Amino acid sequence: MKLRSSLTLFAAAAPDEALFAACLRHFFGGRPDPATLQRLS
Repeated sequence: MKLRSSLTLFAAAAPDEALFAACLRHFFGGRPDPATLQRLS
């Protein structure tokens, strides 16, 4: 849970850094953490 949330946060904060999106794809099927996205909006 924390890894997914952290990757979601970092991917949103640094969209040009491909590593975070790649990790989300590898470990979580590319699905960001919805609770983190909600807090960011």
